[in-house]
Formats: sequence, C-alpha cells, structure tokens
Amino acid sequence: MPVLALALALFALFALGACPTIYVGDSGELVAAVHGLGIPHPPGSPLYVLAGKLWTLLVPIGSIAYRMSLFSAACAAAACALLYRLCRQLGLDVVPALLAALLLALAPSFWGEANVQRVYSLGALFVVTATAAAFRWDRTRDPAQLALAFFLAGLGATAHIFMTVYALALGAFVVVREPGILVRPRRVLLAGGALTAGLLVYLFLPIRSRMNPRVDWGNPETLGPFLDVVLRRDFWMRAWVEQPSDVLVVVLDWARSLGTELTWIGAALAVVGAVVGWRRGLPVLLPLLVMAANVASMAGHGSRSDLFIWHRYYIPSYAMAALLAGIGAHAVVARLPRAAHALLLVVPLWLLATGWAAADRSRYRIAEDFSLRVLRALPPGAHLIATDDNILFVLMYLHLVEGHRPDVDLILQGVGDADLPPLRFNPETDPVFFTHHPNWNLPQLDVVPRGIVFQAWRRDASLPAVSVDEQPLDGENDPRVPKDYLTQNLVGHLHYMLGVTYEASDWRRATREFAIAEQRSPDNDVLFYNLGLIYSRNGLYDDAERAFARSAVLNPRHLASAKKPRATDRLAEVRAERARLAAIEASLAAESAVAGDGPRRHERLAELLEARGERIAARGHRLRALAPS
Repeated sequence: MPVLALALALFALFALGACPTIYVGDSGELVAAVHGLGIPHPPGSPLYVLAGKLWTLLVPIGSIAYRMSLFSAACAAAACALLYRLCRQLGLDVVPALLAALLLALAPSFWGEANVQRVYSLGALFVVTATAAAFRWDRTRDPAQLALAFFLAGLGATAHIFMTVYALALGAFVVVREPGILVRPRRVLLAGGALTAGLLVYLFLPIRSRMNPRVDWGNPETLGPFLDVVLRRDFWMRAWVEQPSDVLVVVLDWARSLGTELTWIGAALAVVGAVVGWRRGLPVLLPLLVMAANVASMAGHGSRSDLFIWHRYYIPSYAMAALLAGIGAHAVVARLPRAAHALLLVVPLWLLATGWAAADRSRYRIAEDFSLRVLRALPPGAHLIATDDNILFVLMYLHLVEGHRPDVDLILQGVGDADLPPLRFNPETDPVFFTHHPNWNLPQLDVVPRGIVFQAWRRDASLPAVSVDEQPLDGENDPRVPKDYLTQNLVGHLHYMLGVTYEASDWRRATREFAIAEQRSPDNDVLFYNLGLIYSRNGLYDDAERAFARSAVLNPRHLASAKKPRATDRLAEVRAERARLAAIEASLAAESAVAGDGPRRHERLAELLEARGERIAARGHRLRALAPS
C-alpha cells in the first residue's frame, strides 16, 4: 500500500469525526495561543504554536478551532503512515506493517487526540520520525542519520516535552548498540549539537514574551521564568506517587492500558515482536527504552488524572508497542499460508467498529455552549475572574479568538499562577463575577451564586432578580456526542452551580440538581467533596457521609488543590459528628414525649437542640425532613 494513500485515508477518517468547535481541557488555551502567537502552559510548546499558526493561514476552512482539529488529524495520519513505512523498511510484509499502523491509528487514546485541538498528535509524529532515523543509523552507522534522530528529538521537544525524555532513551540505545561511540567525541558532539539545534525553537518564548502577547504564561522573558516554563517546575508538585510502592501501581495500570489500547491480541503480538526482534538482532531495544522512559517519567510527576483517568500521555508507548506488534505479527504470519495473512486485520477492524462512537466529535458543542452561557449571563462591562482549565481556557478562545463579548474584562486568574490584580470596585455599578467561588471572607462583601457564575455583592444590599438558563447543554443528552472525563466534569459543574444557586431558596430543586450533577459526573472526586461540604453545612450528615465516601473511593489521596484537602479527613469528621448527635438525640428522646421517626419528631428534637445551642444540627434536622426520599 502506498504511504500517501494510507495517510490520506486515515486523515479522512480523523477529519470525519473532527471537533468543529473548541474542546474541553487545554484546547481553548492552545488555540488562543496559536491564534495570537502566544505562550500556552508549560513547557510553552512553541513549535505547536508556530506550526499551528501556519496551518490556520494555509487551511482557511471553518473556525480556528476546527482548523486546529484538522491539524491534529493531519499530524496523526502522517505519524501512522510513517510508522507503516518504517515497518516496511524493517522488512515486514504489507499486512503486518499495515496492522502496526492501524493499531496506533485506532488506539482509543490516540484516536481521541487525532480530531481535537491538542499537541499529542504532533508529538507522536516526532516519536515515529526520530525512531525511523535511529533505525537507519543502526543499520548503516551513518553519523548523519544519528544527528538527524537527535535533531528530531530536540525539535519534537519544542512541540511536546516527552521528546526530551525520548532523547535520553535514544542516547542509552546508541551507547548499547555502539559502545565505542563514547571514545569518538566528534560523533558525540555532532549528535549533541543536532539536539541543541532542534531545541533552539524554544527561543521563541522569551522573544515573543517581550512583545506581551495576550496569552503569556509565566512571562518567560528572563532566564529564571524561562526555565520555570520549559522545565514545568510548578507542575512537579502534583505528582501522585508518594512512596516506592506507588510506582508498581502506575506500572501495572500502564501495562493494562496496552491491552485496552491495542487490544490484548495487539499487546501479545508486541511481546512476541520484542522477543523475536531481540533474537534476530533488530533494534527493538529503542522501542523498549522509550516505553520504559515514558512510564518512568509519568510516575515521576503525573497526577492522579494524568496517570489513571486518561492515557494520552502514554501515546509514545502505544506507538512503540504498535511497532513491536507489527514485528510480532510478521513472525506469526510467516508460519501461515499467505491467504490467511489478512485475518490479522480483523483486530483493527474491531477497533474501528467499537471505537467510532467514542471518537466521533463532529457533533461536539458542549464546552462552547457552557462558556457562551457564562458570557451571556454577564451585564455590559462586567469583570469576569475565571479559573479552572475546563472553563477558563474555553472562555479564552471564545473571547480572544472569536471575539465574543469584547465589552467583558476577562481576568485570566491562574494562567501562569497569576494572582488577582488589586480590585477596587462598587459592586452595584461595577459588576464583578467569578466562574468559581474565590473563598473571600470580607465583612462588607458576599459572593453569591447567580446561575452558573458567582457575583460579588454587598452583604447589606438586596440582590436583583436572576434569570437562570436551565436548558441542557447542547449535546448533553445526545448519546451520539461522546463525553470523556473532562466533559462529564463540565456538565456536572453546570448542575452543581444550579444547585448552589437554589440552595438558599429552594432546597428540593437544589437537591435535584445535585443529584443530576452526581449522575453526569460520577468519577469527579472534587464534585463529591464539594457536595459533602454542602450537605455537611446543612446538617445532612447521611448525604454528607455518602458524598465524602464516594470522593474518598475515587481519590484516597489529597485533592488537586493548594491546601491538599482529603475526603477521608472530612469523612471522619462527619462520622464523629453523627455519633455525637446520635448520643445527644438519645438523651433528648428520653426527655421528649414525641415518639416515632417522622418530621414532627425531628422538629421537636431540633427545638430541643436549639435550646442547647446546637443550631447547625437543628437546621440539619429541618432540612432532613424536607429532603426528598
């Protein structure tokens, strides 16, 4: 099969399911940086920004977001086609080579990144091209090919930081395959110079930062901030691994993901390929080193969600495993009649049939719809202080790229750890809104929920009426619209905010929204933690215990927050409070003439508790009587 034909076919597949609007997560910030030639979150990804900008100018089709979805599709298709060519250069037959390319193309995590606006498809392209150059060096010992491999590793690192780790694996591979290179300084210097030349694209960061683009994460104009961005210094503190035994948990999850992503047949073929390739002298050591480096780097700094919820960070491993699977498949079919070789393609056909529904983002508008509602909820000239990547980054795209609500002052809190600017305002004439509660504790000001945003307001002033849009998000109830973890969290946040808005005025309505939030976002540890706080402060300790327990099951560690709270701690507090109140109620029951377990008994006990100063518990008893069964 011609390489170009395969690339075009895969591009058509990815483009058919390409996301037409902005996606959740990093997408909004990345596309805003591409559009304005800015600096996104560390490590800054300057090659992605520059190449993406050129692509959006050369492919004027649809919105900037859609163009960047197609950019990912093109990079992904090229990576898979070049993997096929690499397999053919190794001497593999057409079917095993095609199997390797399709295993990568249709792996759920890779396919899921091939039609949205993120950096992983471009990163995979560099993994494959650098590996191809390294294999050519291994076959010919041509210093130019070795230099090319290191140059591609350095250049790729300016698109995705993993390629710096890849360079270490490549160096180890070279030393093992040719130990004598260590006493040949010219070749070492040539390879090191090529790596450095590729990394020079990072100079875009300080140069562009001095021009003060709208997206300027970390302001890397001087050496210190520049190193902070490139080395991702602020991100290492999020590591999930706390002790050596945790590494085994990460490795086991990574190993299981190989069976999920490539199917267990593909994973088994990869094992066969590693063994057979080693025996035959093929350079399978490099793919194995890259895979080991991949999981080791993630264990070193990955957060809970990075490691266990989404596996896109393991795409380099899946590319290398697909290559090994191609080698293994070639060894297996060599023992079969040629007519039976095509049976191998049943595996990617199964991936295609079962994976399309989850990969088709052609109807996806949930993130855009949510943030447009946020912007529509603001009065003219409002200040909006935005946080949380899932919301802030989409707002950045809509506001900075598509020009929605230019009258709104969008304050990018959290971009580059930016703190809030000094605020002096009259809340009645200079409205200030938040996407998330700022945890203020000021005697003059309150922060009140207003639909899906919060507003700063005087404590002694009456609030104007608020119009709440309760319609489902566009695609929320459409089973044809895939909803990954981040999308689930966004939908859950919508209903959580509606519940918070109704909490003080309509508790039944609030609990319905909270129940929907739990249903829409069942794996969000932060959501259940916050619900536990709400139930606890209202004295609903049964519900609070259930919410904290769910959060603790999802994440026994601390939450992703500067204060590092733990649901297990709150769960213990709630259980202790329940035990204390049970003892009080038992003593009061002996004094009270009210029998049974109905609302009247709880009201009577609440009155007695109030008499003893237990106001919080009393409020809880009343609310428990009102809560739906």
